[in-house]
Amino acid sequence: MGEIGYNPQVNTMTSPIGLLDSIGIDSFKTDTERYAAKEAARRLLARIETPFERIWALAFENPVLVAGLQLCQDLGVWAKWTEAASKGEDGKIQTLDSLLGFCNTTVEPNLLYRFLNHMAALDVLEEVGPNTWNPTAFSLAMGDGVSYIDQGVRCGLDHTIPCGVNLAKFLKENGYREPLDKDKFDNYRDLFGDDFFAFCQKNPGAGGSFIGLMTALRNHKMVWTDVYDTRQLLQGADLEGEGKVPLFVDIGGAHGLDTQHLLTRHPDRVPEGALFVEDLPGVVSTHAHEELDLRIKRVPYDFFTPQPILHSRAYFLHAVPHDWSDTDCLRIFANIKAAMKPGYSKLLIYEVVLPARGATSLMTTLDLQLMNCVSGLERTEGHWARLLGEAGFKIVEISRHHRAVESVIEAELL
Repeated sequence: MGEIGYNPQVNTMTSPIGLLDSIGIDSFKTDTERYAAKEAARRLLARIETPFERIWALAFENPVLVAGLQLCQDLGVWAKWTEAASKGEDGKIQTLDSLLGFCNTTVEPNLLYRFLNHMAALDVLEEVGPNTWNPTAFSLAMGDGVSYIDQGVRCGLDHTIPCGVNLAKFLKENGYREPLDKDKFDNYRDLFGDDFFAFCQKNPGAGGSFIGLMTALRNHKMVWTDVYDTRQLLQGADLEGEGKVPLFVDIGGAHGLDTQHLLTRHPDRVPEGALFVEDLPGVVSTHAHEELDLRIKRVPYDFFTPQPILHSRAYFLHAVPHDWSDTDCLRIFANIKAAMKPGYSKLLIYEVVLPARGATSLMTTLDLQLMNCVSGLERTEGHWARLLGEAGFKIVEISRHHRAVESVIEAELL
């Protein structure tokens, strides 16, 4: 067969390689088309790579790539590069010497070069000459401070990667039982000595990377107000009385982005005192950095305690129940139920509803990372119906969107 490698002579628009190289993000009219092409490219890679190439990427390429990403973050390279690029084309292409100048401490030049060389080989950077690179959309996002992409790397190093290394051994030692209750046996506790949420409260850095990752994920996923028709919340809502009846309580809402999305959808119809974002005191005081509309109030709250905001039109949970066992979810739902007004209040859950077949890689990744870190799980529609029924709720409807990984479950009191 001869040497396997890249042959520029076959890289023409009429060759398969040339055609593939000609495709970019601007090749698609809609994000739906882009996503479908991305999934097709994933399937293509699975068909044409050899078993060795796949395991090499998983076990050898990626670990040191993640290390390089975090190294450049720690050195301040990504932030300085993104700042320089924002000032014009002259700031985009950088040499090794200029990147060394971006570093916040002394670094041996060849050490930095070796990581940059690897990142260029894996298309995190574009090599445009000897010791010279152009940034990519990904590397610029690593330094933008807005997308929270950098926190995905940090969260992986803090949580998911070490837990993933431990998981197979942990399951073997526990007889391959499904971990569904962190109080009984839990991979994270086995590794770190505390369950995930207790560890995050004791270690603000690890807690911060998790909140950052959740923000990046929420920025990436479809906004819940594009999946669920929020007009039905406003219809029949008692917002005109003297008592300032709450409209929306976002339980475990972290940065409050979901509540902000609701207000953005109805900017002129929501009065002051109607919107609340609840989370643990440490999250509210330390990690909630987003500036929210003044009509949104942050409230420190533990959802295993009685809900202090009564008779809201809606109580909202985004990616909360999947962190907890059915038993714990029943405790959470009981506190919400006690605060609800029969015939008026709604429970809204924006979370994965696993299909009988055809689950996406994002769905399956979320499901297994929940097992990996919190002994949680994603649930099927039947599981949701049983769980909510036991809690005293009935499902009114499940709103879905073909581009949304999650669905909005609307439930009312039985």
